[in-house]
Amino acid sequence: MSTADAIVDTTEALIQDRGYFGFSFADIAERVGIKKASIYYYFPAKAALGRAVIVRYRERMRAISDQLELSGSIDHWQALDRYVSPILEMGRNPSTACLCGVLGGEYTALPDEMKQEIAAFFQEHLTWVEDLLVVGKAAGSFQFNGEPRAMARLIFSAIEGSLLIKRTSGDIEFVDDVLGQIKLLLGAV
Repeated sequence: MSTADAIVDTTEALIQDRGYFGFSFADIAERVGIKKASIYYYFPAKAALGRAVIVRYRERMRAISDQLELSGSIDHWQALDRYVSPILEMGRNPSTACLCGVLGGEYTALPDEMKQEIAAFFQEHLTWVEDLLVVGKAAGSFQFNGEPRAMARLIFSAIEGSLLIKRTSGDIEFVDDVLGQIKLLLGAV
């Protein structure tokens, strides 16, 4: 693993644990086993490092949704299950939540370059869920009242919220319960 990757991995873990404002370059340097000044070689400012963490997280999460082509022949329930699989994985870890959800709590105080990446992450995922609901409802796979856009907002908000509540409550069944209710809303039998 490269030093830059180790710095980004460590920073992501620190954000998950303490939030963006709860750590310093000294904390990162200690965990990675490098001098604090070495971090500046890769990332000239904490905002640049924060943005790099979010960009990598977005790419990792986008890779999952990109694999799920929303063509007419897709099994919409299977696509939903594959989409939520990393969410369930986060849900089973008592201390982990969506990185952008964690940062969302600090959003107004974050540097602009980080805000842009977080907003883009949320918009990408809302759009993907809405697109799935549009094609799934048109195909008759999903049976729900209302518009796909509003349902996508409800679903995505419930997922993000369940991860944060699970994290604070320690109830690792919380995410599974919420996802189960989402499936019932969409017409699962």
